[in-house]
Amino acid sequence: MDWSNKSWEKEDAAYAPKRKVGNRGSQQRPHVIGSFYSPKMKRVVEYESLGEYLFYSLLELDNQTVRYYVQPVEVPIPYLDKHGKPRHWTHVPDVLVFRQQYEPHLYQVKEPSAVPSEKDQRVDAYCRKYAHQRGWAYNVVHPKSIPSVVARNAKLLMGFLRPRMGFETLIPEVVSRLAFLRTSTIEELSRSFQGKAHPWQVLPVIYHLIAKGTFVADINEEINEFSEVMVRSAQSIRANYLTWEEGQHGPKSTQG
Repeated sequence: MDWSNKSWEKEDAAYAPKRKVGNRGSQQRPHVIGSFYSPKMKRVVEYESLGEYLFYSLLELDNQTVRYYVQPVEVPIPYLDKHGKPRHWTHVPDVLVFRQQYEPHLYQVKEPSAVPSEKDQRVDAYCRKYAHQRGWAYNVVHPKSIPSVVARNAKLLMGFLRPRMGFETLIPEVVSRLAFLRTSTIEELSRSFQGKAHPWQVLPVIYHLIAKGTFVADINEEINEFSEVMVRSAQSIRANYLTWEEGQHGPKSTQG
């Protein structure tokens, strides 16, 4: 599906968060709650676990992800009360993702060591049914199971997503320089501007362009000043960071 020219006003209203982030229900292991500004969504995104934060970071960095909505829908889970009467309670899945060339995908973020309880399995069954009825995919994902180097790179690049003052002048020149060189280490590219700009001014621009997907780096290796980069092209691998392929329950890392 092509989401590139879509207007999102309807989805923004329909998939606004259905509950507040909090620690309720986590007596044994309190959640890590927090929030960050999403350049992709142009709003504050809340999370209640490090796994959620990592997953949302990957969505921010993945250049195929067009839009994502946290705690977007209420899924009714039916049950019988003590008198045998049909009732239901509502479950709020973690995130609904719109990726270029894919149908909408509803995700539940879990700890990698979590053993699904009978309740979890029931929730997953009804979430999958809910998604299927709407033409969506559904998966449970375990972001903390990704390689530590990939998680480290994602956290690093999240700090460079938002452009800083002065970037607008340097970005076209840095892109043009790397296009001419075809490939370069981050350090060499930053030093190639000596006499015009200090390498320390150029380095954050390079990391910003990697984070935005303009430049390609190998995320399976630690990204640092010795990493090789090139300008993304139509021949580059589509996904810059992690994808959760259809039918998979775990992450698959790809080179940018």
